[in-house]
Amino acid sequence: MGQPTPLPPIPSLPTMSDSLLNTPTPSPHGTQEPLPTPDLMMLREPHVELPMSNPAMDPTHSDLTESIHTPNNMQGDQNMEIPTNPTTLHTPTTEEEAILTHLAMVETNRSIMSQNSPHHRTILPQFMPIPTGSFPKVHMSHSAQIFDHLNTKVLLAWFQVVHPKFLVRVFNHSGKDITERTTVITEHICNSVAIIANYVHQDAAPIQVSPLQPQGGRSAKNYLTCFLVHNTSDETKELILNQHIWSATNITFEALPFACQHPPDLLFCLSGFTTSNVETVHKMVADVWAHEDNRHHINDFFSTSEIVEEELVYKATRDLIRSICIEHLDFKVTGGLSVPCFNIFTTSPTTNAKTWMDLRGFLHILDYPTGLDSCGTAIALHPCPICHSLAHPCGLCPFPEVLLWNGPRVSNRTMANGPCTSRRLRGGRTG
Repeated sequence: MGQPTPLPPIPSLPTMSDSLLNTPTPSPHGTQEPLPTPDLMMLREPHVELPMSNPAMDPTHSDLTESIHTPNNMQGDQNMEIPTNPTTLHTPTTEEEAILTHLAMVETNRSIMSQNSPHHRTILPQFMPIPTGSFPKVHMSHSAQIFDHLNTKVLLAWFQVVHPKFLVRVFNHSGKDITERTTVITEHICNSVAIIANYVHQDAAPIQVSPLQPQGGRSAKNYLTCFLVHNTSDETKELILNQHIWSATNITFEALPFACQHPPDLLFCLSGFTTSNVETVHKMVADVWAHEDNRHHINDFFSTSEIVEEELVYKATRDLIRSICIEHLDFKVTGGLSVPCFNIFTTSPTTNAKTWMDLRGFLHILDYPTGLDSCGTAIALHPCPICHSLAHPCGLCPFPEVLLWNGPRVSNRTMANGPCTSRRLRGGRTG
């Protein structure tokens, strides 16, 4: 038998000292504190490592440290659906600038498109249309004539009525007529305004009309012809005031704002001339006002108004004289003989009521002589029984001559107004 095969050598097991020598050394860590007891863990605040002031200099900084899953990330709840993007400045393109420019004017454009032109003519079949060039003007004696002789308590009550509100003056009725037929006329006004209001707004609120009440009641010597209209919209009020005259088959009225008007253009009417030439009368009136003594008086009147500077006072006097306008009225007496009369109009440079009253009173008492055509003096004015204007007497009302006029053509009452039989208005205004 051969020699027995020797056993392979048994590898020696490493000793503990060898294991310690061959174990790789771990990277250094901070000193690990012993785990606290469970009770302390419940009460102790978590330890948060503040980020370095410059993340770029921190070799351990990465996007992972900003993750919401990082244990030490104590940021608030993140919106997982709308990621946060860094704010960047955006320069609008040309197209974007154009869009923004148009959007800035949206409200103005809507307002323009939702309104009628100031020259728009509203046509309602119940009323006559506005004639070419508008209706004739109704001239008053002073700025607040519409409130003349109104009962003080009623006037104060009208003041308390909230806007929008306006006044109407009924054609072809004397104050006494209106006082005796207040209920019927009030109903006609209410129905007419309601037609206009429902044209502007469907299902408009019910219109309210307050009748007048003169000082002294039914025994008053002076009567009124105006009514207060309220409980309407601004759009309805503006439409009615812009057209000014509304004429239906059963009623015709003039609409006026609830305010004092500008001083009236009509000063007075001159009679006594033997000429009907408007240019001659115009030159004569201008010469009388421009006379040195009269001009000084006019300056004094304007200096008591809101016009305080001396140069502006002189300018106001010049403007007054330059604004003179003359209208020839063809008065006739029995037998058809003409008695020429002339309305004197001018534009007031002041809105001061007392100044205008004093000035007109001074100009009213002057004589207006001509070299060859006699001398003119102011005569009394009486309201037209149809439209209540002071610019013409009975028989010379221009409203019945308006094309398609469906209002009153002949006054329903007789009024002694001086000599007049002709209905046709001849001549015109010149300035």
